[in-house]
Amino acid sequence: MKRIWIVLLLFTTLGLSGCAYHYAEEDGYRMSLINSGFPVPKNAYEIPPEECTTEIAKSAKYKLKDIGDAEGTPPADYLTEIEKWGWSEMTDKRAGHVHYFKKEGKIMSLIIQKNVFDVFQMSDNINL
Repeated sequence: MKRIWIVLLLFTTLGLSGCAYHYAEEDGYRMSLINSGFPVPKNAYEIPPEECTTEIAKSAKYKLKDIGDAEGTPPADYLTEIEKWGWSEMTDKRAGHVHYFKKEGKIMSLIIQKNVFDVFQMSDNINL
């Protein structure tokens, strides 16, 4: 009987590990936790965010497999979706894999890594 439980536990663990969410454009987008006007992939999983600083008013961290490549490049369709929501990328301020977007006086920062991404709402007093 003990062997059956061990085998069952093993298969359950393997089955659950295969259910990790992957980035897929067709899954759609939803509001971020920190700014209802900034989109994040619908199936992204929230994890504890980074600490805020004087430059960062709010932060949210999400886990999502394959959201970025090895260099931290976000999917083109995600950047297009951000623009559809009314945000303009500040391409002159881009620093590597850190992207800045502006809308109605608010500045958001998006940092993409392979399987995780951060969204920051910058403080109003920051000069970019």
